[in-house]
Formats: sequence, structure tokens, C-alpha cells
Amino acid sequence: MRIRMVCLSIFVMIALSACTTTSNSNASAANETPETSQTSRLTKLAKDIEAQGDADTAIALYEQAASAPGAPASAFVGVGDAYMRAGYHSEATKAYRAALARTPNYGPALVGLGTAMVEDGDPQAGIRALTEGARAVNTSQAYNRLGVAQTFAGQTDLALGTFTHALSLDPNDLDIQTNMALAAALAGDAARAVPLIQKVYGAPGAQLHHKRNAIVAYGLIGQADHVRSSPPTGLATEEISSLLAQAQSIRAKGDVSARAKALGSVNG
Repeated sequence: MRIRMVCLSIFVMIALSACTTTSNSNASAANETPETSQTSRLTKLAKDIEAQGDADTAIALYEQAASAPGAPASAFVGVGDAYMRAGYHSEATKAYRAALARTPNYGPALVGLGTAMVEDGDPQAGIRALTEGARAVNTSQAYNRLGVAQTFAGQTDLALGTFTHALSLDPNDLDIQTNMALAAALAGDAARAVPLIQKVYGAPGAQLHHKRNAIVAYGLIGQADHVRSSPPTGLATEEISSLLAQAQSIRAKGDVSARAKALGSVNG
């Protein structure tokens, strides 16, 4: 089973890879040259084709859009995002670096590059890039990604601060709330985790991956009995037991870093 901490919404593929970066691909049409207009048309076509499930053709079109004369850095970010969604992290890294070569310190490219680095097993470099990128774009999604990376690196205190800022930008985002609950639970901070878990549990828009992560968070703080006495709707008893068993195994690790590593290994 592959875990994700959502774009820690855990038991579904890490959100770092599932979400796209915050790119500025929809540039003002009033400022478009014929070349950037060509890039825009190709990008739109690529998005339409990708939405139909043809990722390979879409990637080729994103590449074409970025290769047009005068293509902006956002076009290269579009290429990187497409590669990330397809699981090609090395190719994504090259695209994000090409964006940064075009426009140094470009926030969306830094967010994408940081995400790719984390996925490729270099969390410290990824966190550095994500930190700079999140500050530049200042979106809840970027800070959520940074918080996820910090959590998996065992930097739970930093992660909790990052998620707090992300929620200040989007207070109703269930992914961020769930990720923050998991970070707090990983650190053994039940006082902070429980209200967040309960909020997710009671949210009308809570999806199954939110509920799975809430179960894991309860398990990490030793409240498995609460889950068993009041299981969430939509999940089979066997799956709930499996999630709690994995949480118990992670909780048994000696310290936060070890627990974070165990959580990350389940994700991998």
C-alpha cells in the first residue's frame, strides 16, 4: 500500500507528487507575443488531452509549449508538473531547473523542484527549495507541501508551524488539517492532534483518504479504542484494523525521527 500525506493525507500516494505546483501559466493575454500565444495554445491543448487520460501525448505537447521561442518559465513548470503527475521525477527536476535558468528564484519552479527532490530521496535539499518557493508564492498548497516534507524529515515542530501558516491562508482545507493532525500525532502531541482529527471526522466534505489519515493519527497517539468504538463511515472493519496496526507499529519507534522514518518507509 502506498501512503500519501495529502496535497500526509496518508493512505492514498504522497500529495507532494499528486498536486501540481502553483504555476502562473495563465499569464495575462494582453501581454502575449505571438510566441507566448503559441505556448498558451499548446498548454491548453495539453491540459485538455491530459484530462482525457493520455498523459504521454500531453507531456509531448507541454514540451512543445516550452520549446516555443520566448516561452516563459511557467511553461517549463508546466512540463515539470506533468512529469510529476506521471511519476517521472528526474525529468521533472530537469524541467524545473530549466524554468529557474529562464527566471531565477521563480517561486512555482522552486516549489516543484523541492517536491521532486523530496520524492527522489533528498529531503533536505527539497525542504530548502520548498521553503524558498513557498515564501515566494505564499499559497496554502505550497506551505502544505513544505509541511509534509518537514514531517517526513522528522521536523515536526517546524512542520506544525508551517501547517499553521498554511491554514491561515485556507482555514477550511481538510488536507492541511489532516496533515497537521498527523504531524502532531507523530510528535505525540495529542492535545493538538485530537481537535484537528475531530474536525476532520465531522467535516461534511471529508473523503475516505481524510478518514484513513484520521484513523492513523488516532493510532499514533494511542487512541485506537476510540476508533474501534466509533469507526468512520465508508471504511471496512478489516481496513480500519490494518491502519491501526500500522499506526501502532510506527508509534512503537523510539523517537520522532524514527517514527517519521517509519511513516516515510510505508509511503515509499
